[in-house]
Amino acid sequence: MGTPLLDMLKAYGEGQPLPFHMPGHVLGRGLNQELNRAGSLDITEIPGSDCLHAPSGVIKEAQELAAKCFGAGSTLFLVNGSTSGIHAMIKAVVKPGGKLIMGRDSHRSVLNALALFGGEPVFVMPDMDEETGLTLGVTAEAIERAILNNDNVQGVLLTRPNYYGIAPALKPIVEVTRRHGIPLLVDEAHGAHFVFHPRLPDTALAQGADICVQSLHKTLPALTQTALLHCREGYGKWPEVVSAASMLQTTSPSYILMASIDRARDLLENEGEALYERLAENIKVFEKALQTRTLVNRATWHHKNMDWDFSRLVLSFEQTRLSGFEAEALLRTRFGIVAEMADLKHVVLIATPFHDHEDFERLVKALEELSREYKGRNSKKLVKWPDSLPERVIPLARALSLKGREMPINNTLNRICGSLIVPYPPGIPLLNPGERITEDCLAYLEEVLSQGCQVHGIDEGRIYVLDNE
Repeated sequence: MGTPLLDMLKAYGEGQPLPFHMPGHVLGRGLNQELNRAGSLDITEIPGSDCLHAPSGVIKEAQELAAKCFGAGSTLFLVNGSTSGIHAMIKAVVKPGGKLIMGRDSHRSVLNALALFGGEPVFVMPDMDEETGLTLGVTAEAIERAILNNDNVQGVLLTRPNYYGIAPALKPIVEVTRRHGIPLLVDEAHGAHFVFHPRLPDTALAQGADICVQSLHKTLPALTQTALLHCREGYGKWPEVVSAASMLQTTSPSYILMASIDRARDLLENEGEALYERLAENIKVFEKALQTRTLVNRATWHHKNMDWDFSRLVLSFEQTRLSGFEAEALLRTRFGIVAEMADLKHVVLIATPFHDHEDFERLVKALEELSREYKGRNSKKLVKWPDSLPERVIPLARALSLKGREMPINNTLNRICGSLIVPYPPGIPLLNPGERITEDCLAYLEEVLSQGCQVHGIDEGRIYVLDNE
């Protein structure tokens, strides 16, 4: 164990060097007071600092320590976020013209990768939870049907866990993909912490996934843009993944970001179980306070072949007159409590071991006040995310090359969408280029826009549609 990368940076600065190398701030001299300390650790590839694209020293050692910690055969550090890892594993697996089976609840970065590398998506609808209207993940049966109904399938990509902490079992899907000789890729961006406590879901690698990507910055004490790309022991295409990652990542990786990966791994490896045990106790007290002092409920799931992340707080405001979007705005503007995201019914908060009892008490007091002020039920029937796939009229690659024009949303029914339409967060496309715009999609857009949700791909109430069908 240890922190070889962070130790190297400390030792370099303590040696009082006179740098005539990048970056131009000269170990923080040119930065203001707030950034100066960070600048003292901000160096470039010099003798002894190793190189991310051909590691043989401290970076190699740090990556090997990460692989051992997270149960991987091999691990790469990512400084361009999980997006770069998703792009790398898709480039390595899906060749031009090839198909990638993917859950419809996949992040927009998956579609962007297919657009860049000439692949074609085959969407599979996830199961839905009837009570909450949230996605529960894709079943093994649905994956197998998609494989049998399509030729030239070169990979399967699933998102696990989703934004709500729902983590379906992967072992039945691994059995299907292995039987058909197709690699299973997992976007585990929200599950980097799973390995550190027995009450958290099993990791994708532990259940047999071939490659997965994790965002350390989402749930662990690491800086934004830090992520890890893992493969299982013995995965044969790993050299292609490494090559793709080298093409896609910056050639000037931040040593501050890589050192924060190193330090986060070391801290959680040594203290992670105790830290998450303390968090579990704080959440237990918080849940009791919710039940006795507020009208807000915590959504939980107990479905077969599915686990969920106890640190993800999904709060339902159905017993109040507030939508999730309205509750999020009030928490932020009146109480200074900033949630991760909201939807029509819920507010989602990411709890970590670095939240303490006082933080949860402050949250409960805010929810208690909102419960008193907005007591009652919202009589308006909320529109759900469409439960069927829009018709794909034009292949993705061709749709991206066609000309189009912007039209007002209410004039686009049955037109062919020309861009990604993505409520953000969670960043899951509602419509993709080449798909027919349906009444269900327009109804959902109207609802979330009326609630103040940001939707990428809509410009002043207009959607880009294709001229040529």
